[in-house]
Amino acid sequence: MRLITPVWAQQIEVERQAETLLVTGWGRIPDPIDAREIEPVQISRLDIFQRFHRYVLRHLGETQKSDAGVYQFADAHDDEKLIAFVKEFGPVWGEVRSTKYEENGTFTLTVAQSMRRLRNEQREFAATAKLLQQVNRNSQADSAIMTDVMIDIHLPAYRRIMIDNFLSTDGPIEKKTGSVLPWAHRALCMVLNNYPPKLVPFNGDVIELPDTGDEGIRNAIYYQLRRDYLAQRTIGTCLNCGGHFSVYKRGTRGCSESCRRALRNQRYWSKHKKSVNRSRRKKRTDRK
Repeated sequence: MRLITPVWAQQIEVERQAETLLVTGWGRIPDPIDAREIEPVQISRLDIFQRFHRYVLRHLGETQKSDAGVYQFADAHDDEKLIAFVKEFGPVWGEVRSTKYEENGTFTLTVAQSMRRLRNEQREFAATAKLLQQVNRNSQADSAIMTDVMIDIHLPAYRRIMIDNFLSTDGPIEKKTGSVLPWAHRALCMVLNNYPPKLVPFNGDVIELPDTGDEGIRNAIYYQLRRDYLAQRTIGTCLNCGGHFSVYKRGTRGCSESCRRALRNQRYWSKHKKSVNRSRRKKRTDRK
């Protein structure tokens, strides 16, 4: 790791005013950071992708290592979780109200994040993540799910007409996985191409990083989807909480250590509940 993509701001405060979130960030570093210029212990605090993997949105207020990453945003289905996400990571995409340069070289800024837009961004991102989950399953992809998701995803009008025409004329959905998959790839590429990365020169080399802005972290969360797509990485569904996560180790069934621990406890109980109950009954009998 040579350059890191910094968090939107090092300290974030959110004030809700009706259907608008006023998000104030202190210590914003707008440009990529040379990892060699900061202490290793500070990287996890300043690198937005490491921050994604430290915070588990589904268990509000809980900080631990998680494989959920940006998929926490896809699973933020209510306003409480959406606001918690913004409090932790900053606006997804809003209107910059003020920007102030500080003497320490960072910026202080305030962004107005519309709740309506935040909900729409979440729905669009969740649909894209769901499509990615199916596409990366290749021949095991569910054609009906892909079709439903492509209908929900917002696409440019001329592409929308092409896909709608295909979906309405190509025969029964359950029989056409092979023909749906190429269109699912097209739809996914069209969405990801709306949030292209940027090239950053570094020591005579060039590095590709997300193009984040003062307006919010939207490009960074789609960048993670882009990486998982290119790596053909499995997007799992946690068997404990139902959330989504990037599968880095085959066979992983939980999105975080707490969920994996819960699943281990469930397996132990299913296997040993008779002997455990027998032992408990014996103890109660002995006490009498």
